[in-house]
Amino acid sequence: MDDSRDFSDLSPWEPHIRSFVAFCPPDARAAPSSGPLRGLTVGVKDIIDVAGLPTRNGSAACEGAAPAEADAPVVAALRQAGARIVGKTTTTEFAFTDPTACRNPHDLTRTPGGSSSGSGAAVAAGLVDLALGTQTAGSLCRPAAYCGVVGVKPTYGVLPVEGMTPLARSFDTVGIIARDVAVARSAFSVLAPNAAETADPLRSARLLLPTQTRATQETHAAWQDAADAMGAAREVVPEIDVAAIVAAHRCVMQAEAAETHAALLHPDRIGLLQPKFRAGLEAGATLSPGEVAEARNTLDAARMAFWRQMQEVDVILTLPVPDGAPLIDGTTGFQDWLTPWTVVGGPLVSLPWGLDSLGRPRAVMLAGHPGDDLRLLSVAASLESKAPPIPRPQPPGA
Repeated sequence: MDDSRDFSDLSPWEPHIRSFVAFCPPDARAAPSSGPLRGLTVGVKDIIDVAGLPTRNGSAACEGAAPAEADAPVVAALRQAGARIVGKTTTTEFAFTDPTACRNPHDLTRTPGGSSSGSGAAVAAGLVDLALGTQTAGSLCRPAAYCGVVGVKPTYGVLPVEGMTPLARSFDTVGIIARDVAVARSAFSVLAPNAAETADPLRSARLLLPTQTRATQETHAAWQDAADAMGAAREVVPEIDVAAIVAAHRCVMQAEAAETHAALLHPDRIGLLQPKFRAGLEAGATLSPGEVAEARNTLDAARMAFWRQMQEVDVILTLPVPDGAPLIDGTTGFQDWLTPWTVVGGPLVSLPWGLDSLGRPRAVMLAGHPGDDLRLLSVAASLESKAPPIPRPQPPGA
């Protein structure tokens, strides 16, 4: 993209998808003339600090926020590597589940997913090469899947979360949404320069969670096709209680969110919150320490049990969502298949896998053991070369 481009006028796309909430002025988009990300453009989810722009967290409660004094470390690293920061992308309120005004470029009547709504939509429309998002339950892989782009949720704790508004610190993870795996890998290598890569033999398997029998026929066909392309002949059936994990995760998430954002429950501010986030904070504030401790124990036990079952498997092929992006209906889509993967803590790569009969992107997902981020990205790059193409969506009137 041309350095002189006025990103505050991203027509003909932006008026329709509303993927950005603020833009960096041209003089603030300067980047080093060299570096591994030279020339790439970046959107940043509006819960992550960008110097000179306010972090409003998608909330009326933050309308008066002052501009951030410094970039979050992840933003600073991308900028130093030559990337140009375009602006702040749309997020659901405090990265929770209240839908936004953002729309899916493949079909403006459908959600882009949440909470990294604008990051997924902006990359899918070709407005930026990559975008930063976050995942606490399924908030990065879901918009990547629905928008037909690559989503990378790294191993929990690998990327710094300083300069990011927390939701639940036990799960919050900064990640990357990108136009392809090569761009995502380049960005990850900049953000995690000390990540290790192993040359050990690869043992792959395909896996569906017990609840994933509800996948549509077209979604299941994408998984089967990707498994054939990957050569993942071994099928693993995990012993995992998805409902118990989702419930325990919600308990911990709401408790931590209520503690972090207790000031928002003050009578003078609570009326500014959207209904789902407000209800989540109120529910979290009523949880007892014993209830939260029991939920943490449930998650710890599930995490250890899962990886014991996966000792003979290095890379797992699974599904992030049961179907293509749903119609705008007051939700940001289905996240319960992603929550267990977030809980077990390893890296995830959501990979586009063609379009369904309604023209919606399909997706498959790769999962790996904690710390195997680079190996997972290598497998994703190989699998991507065999994936059915997804044409870039065209703006209305084009």
